Amino acid sequence: MLQADKHEALKKALFRGDVSLIEELLNSGISIETSFQFGWTPLMCAASVANFAVVRLLLDRGANACFEIDKYTVLMAACTAQASEENILNTVELLLSRNADPNLACRKQMTALMYAARKGYPRVVAFLVAHGSHINAQDENGYTALIWAAQHGHKSVILKLLELGADKNLQTKDEKTAAELAKINKHLEIFSLLSLAANHLQGRYHKTAEQEAICKFLTAVSDYSVGSCSTFHDMEVFLHGLGLEHIRELLKEQDIPLRQLLTMQKDDLIQIGITNPGDQQKLLDAINDLQVEEKKFEDVSELMKLELSEDELLRFLQKLNKECGKLIIPVQTMNNHFLKNSHKMVLQWAPTECYIEVCKDVICSVKKLEEEVGKLKDLVVEYEEKTKPNQVKLPRKAATLEKRLAKMGVVTLLGFGFFLFVIKLVAKRTRI
Repeated sequence: MLQADKHEALKKALFRGDVSLIEELLNSGISIETSFQFGWTPLMCAASVANFAVVRLLLDRGANACFEIDKYTVLMAACTAQASEENILNTVELLLSRNADPNLACRKQMTALMYAARKGYPRVVAFLVAHGSHINAQDENGYTALIWAAQHGHKSVILKLLELGADKNLQTKDEKTAAELAKINKHLEIFSLLSLAANHLQGRYHKTAEQEAICKFLTAVSDYSVGSCSTFHDMEVFLHGLGLEHIRELLKEQDIPLRQLLTMQKDDLIQIGITNPGDQQKLLDAINDLQVEEKKFEDVSELMKLELSEDELLRFLQKLNKECGKLIIPVQTMNNHFLKNSHKMVLQWAPTECYIEVCKDVICSVKKLEEEVGKLKDLVVEYEEKTKPNQVKLPRKAATLEKRLAKMGVVTLLGFGFFLFVIKLVAKRTRI
């Protein structure tokens, strides 16, 4: 095999995780620090996909765990890998055991901790902090690990960082806190956790013992639920911050999540049993404070340029995701209302078939949306497969976003399907 062919074979073997072929190629004389496109070494490539076995092999063969290219380190590559968090955690642990420095910063002054927080890996974040990573370090724009997690909506990472002592009051260079960025990006549950509840409590209590108790309450989350904090934990924090703990059981009995509560008006509060004017006003004021200014969906034509950057595509998909998310709660609310109050529904002004036809049309629209998003996903995958063998690229952001979009479509479709089923039942009852 020619040297150039060996070089290409090694690159492919690294991403496939073919340990035996990698050993064979290294034994044939290829340097452990051979340079691929962009100056990446074999260790950098293996770390970028969090292949623990290959990383260990390369380190055992003498690869430099402290290698960096343009101030981007092997540890940073591991913290941004598109892999299971278990594999990433094992790889990070191995690199740190070989003297990788967790506090080195890239050209944008981001550390490995910030990269892990931005990607949403709470266990990796906790491990880095435990091994000396500076929890409140700021990048060139003033972003901390907590701010990155808040901007991207990683609740489990935020809870872990707060538990470990992250300062939620630090500001970016444009004077935005983590809470404010969560609000701007419409992560309302996170905003309530970082801002409304915590700040309200800090202003109301002054004794050290009480502050410590509150801090524990706000950040307490059991080990088994770090990756999937319960929705009602957020509700408890929200109500505790407003001094409305006494209505918690009422909301729990009716299975009302925080996201639904934040869409209610005064009549809705009365309907679910919150009749005290003082309680109503507290909730309405908080709901109003949490409202984020609605923006029109970005005109797609603005994106159609000669070159479409990854950031532009990501922003488009994030906005599409938010628009899809807005459909779910109203449909769920209607389904619940229909289910509980079908005897009060008056459907005699128009034939039941009219409602059924409209529901069918909506279902078709949802299916078309799912098909188009599926096509977009296929195009991205096809592009990635074409470019991956030829070059080593930095890990993409939000590679699983299309899965979330597909899930949104399925949930919305199921919601309308249930709505259609209930209408048919009402139609049968009407005929009887």
